[in-house]
Amino acid sequence: MQRLLGLFLATVLSGTVVASDLEDPKFDQRDPRHWVVMVTQPGCSFCARLEKEILQPLRASDSFSSKVRFTAVDIGAAIPMTDFDGSRTTTVKFASRYQGFGTPTLLFISSNGEVLAPPKFGVPDIIDFYAYEIEETIRGLPAVN
Repeated sequence: MQRLLGLFLATVLSGTVVASDLEDPKFDQRDPRHWVVMVTQPGCSFCARLEKEILQPLRASDSFSSKVRFTAVDIGAAIPMTDFDGSRTTTVKFASRYQGFGTPTLLFISSNGEVLAPPKFGVPDIIDFYAYEIEETIRGLPAVN
C-alpha cells in the first residue's frame, strides 16, 4: 500500500513521474545508500515545484543513484509505515521525529535512520541556487560502503 501511495503521490506532484523514479520507502531493509526524503502533503504547490524542478531532474540524471535513494512521505494523514528498526509508525510521527513538520521539507537520512544534514525547508524564489545547494548537500553526505 505504501508503494502505491508513493507512486500516486509522485504522479500527482509531477504529472510525469514513472514507477521507477521513486524508491519504495522500505526504511527497514538493509541498503547502504542514504535517503533523501521529501515531506509532502496533498495540494502542496511548493512540493510540486520542488519535485518537478529539482528532484525529478536529479533522479533522471542518475548522478547520485549509488549514494542516495529518493522517496516521499505524505503527512496529509497519519499513514502507517515501517520505520528503520522494523517497528510500525505513521508518516506524521516519522516526519516529526526528523523535524519534517512543514511542507516541503527535505530530509537527509542514513540507511539506519541517522540525520546526516540539516533539513531543508520550503522552496526559495531562486530555484537554481536551491538546486545547487541540494546537490552540494548530497555530495557532502558520507561515502556509502
